[in-house]
Amino acid sequence: MYSEILANEHEKHEKIIGTLSKRFTTYGYKRIKTSAFEKYDLYSNVRTSINQNEMIKVIDYTGEVLVLRPDVTIPLTQELVQMNGSLPEEMRYYYVQEVFRQTFQENEKIGKTQAGVEYFCKSSPEADAETIMLACHALRDVGFSDVKIEIGYAGFFTELIADLSLTIQQTAELKILIQAKNVVEIGPFLESLQINPSVKKVLEQLPFLYGAPETVFERLENLQVSDSVQLAIDYLQQTYQIVELYGLKKHIVIDLGLINHMGYYSGIIFQGYVEKFGKPVLMGGRYDSLSEEFGIKRPAIGFACEVDSLVKAAAHKEMKERYSIDITVTYEESRMKYALDITNELRERDYRVLSKPLNRAFHAQDSQYTIQLTDNRNTLTDEKETNEFTDFKELLDLIVSKKGVPEWTI
Repeated sequence: MYSEILANEHEKHEKIIGTLSKRFTTYGYKRIKTSAFEKYDLYSNVRTSINQNEMIKVIDYTGEVLVLRPDVTIPLTQELVQMNGSLPEEMRYYYVQEVFRQTFQENEKIGKTQAGVEYFCKSSPEADAETIMLACHALRDVGFSDVKIEIGYAGFFTELIADLSLTIQQTAELKILIQAKNVVEIGPFLESLQINPSVKKVLEQLPFLYGAPETVFERLENLQVSDSVQLAIDYLQQTYQIVELYGLKKHIVIDLGLINHMGYYSGIIFQGYVEKFGKPVLMGGRYDSLSEEFGIKRPAIGFACEVDSLVKAAAHKEMKERYSIDITVTYEESRMKYALDITNELRERDYRVLSKPLNRAFHAQDSQYTIQLTDNRNTLTDEKETNEFTDFKELLDLIVSKKGVPEWTI
């Protein structure tokens, strides 16, 4: 009986991994692996690394200290920046790997499977919104209908306290109070500090800057903030507006009190929840400065799903099988909504699809088809010819006649 339970758990585990992997490919990601053992110095020398007390350390035959991989983003970033300078401007990778961290909690496993993506690209609301869309899409594929993605901004808290003379201990205590949304103790704690009244007011409001996007942005309009904090708010709002175009409004919650424990996040951060499970099953964000630790600027955004948590949360959930081919959708700004609609519909039909503004450089040879949407013309181009279309049905008929689709989608 016990062996049967283990077999069932393993089957769920592998099915979820397969589902996530296939979804990642529909967004143009390629699988990559990093070593299970890394040099201790890789993590100890990076200022924005994880807690060193969580690392599992071993000694190799030469006496060098190694650690069992506690994170994928850091070694992957180092590996890429050490390559030659001819790397493309955008790179998309996904991984399914074990990470190992000492939890110091009873019944918590040291090794956990993560399935995640790393999108190396310039910071933009379009790229961040697409990554959030992928996170939501992946969780829905596993079988969840009640998916919530909480979105915050890593730099919001940092910018608020930038000019305050807080000790490390005071900063850590304030973070804990904000994360816990402890409205009872935040006020008295701030009263004990010598800080600007306008900053104090915003910090007191952080636990309330949570909820429906329209409500949170409306509350922000009534707060006096610095120019740098306002820039963060504007970026977050622009990203949400594109997320809304994807049709994700019902899945999104804004949380400006969200503070991720991974110190390398610098911009948009987010975490995903599913029904009847109290912990986040997905965490991610933008980390534009991490690569500078290795001597080069390679901005990026990514997230990781906790597969073990998904297995527990997804008991009895039905997961879809996926299949894909390559299409790139390019569009003028005025056609963005239509382009995103087409992108979503094609992905729902299991095509692998990228979408980019027309002014963004891309390599047409990387796609089997290119869809171009301008003010005056809609076209589908392959290696042989260019065809015009007037609506999505005509476009789909063109693609099916050229390449075909899985039988069950016709």
